[in-house]
Amino acid sequence: MIKGSNHISEQIHVLNILQKNFILEQLSKIELNEIQARTINYVFTYPGVIQRDLAQYLGKQNATITNILKILEKKKYITRKITVGNERQKELYITEEGKKLAHFIQKIFLDLENVILNSLHDSEIDSLKEGLKKVSDNLKQSMDVETPLDDRVLYAEQ
Repeated sequence: MIKGSNHISEQIHVLNILQKNFILEQLSKIELNEIQARTINYVFTYPGVIQRDLAQYLGKQNATITNILKILEKKKYITRKITVGNERQKELYITEEGKKLAHFIQKIFLDLENVILNSLHDSEIDSLKEGLKKVSDNLKQSMDVETPLDDRVLYAEQ
């Protein structure tokens, strides 16, 4: 565990919580959770996407994605169509009802982006984007090691 809250990883954690709370407050108006909203937004943005690609984007297991898709399909927000030439693979499409929600969802994410950007100057935005990309790339690279994530020490006490 990290002592204190001045560490960057701890600040990122706090930002993640604040971001989720901002999004969830807005999504409660349309009775969706964040994963459902991100699913609708992704399918709206990438019509015909397959479940495997959606799972990768969301960082979730295929079984979890299947359950999310069943719920969204039951609510008539998305449809699944069998891919030509591959009966086991289904393409995902947004319905008209889902499109209405997608526009509302995109406004939520845009509002969040504006809240974040309004506190920064242009040069700070560019630096932040660059720094976050470096951190993200480094984390991805460090996770390609064969050692399971649970076996590594993520945070050392300081």
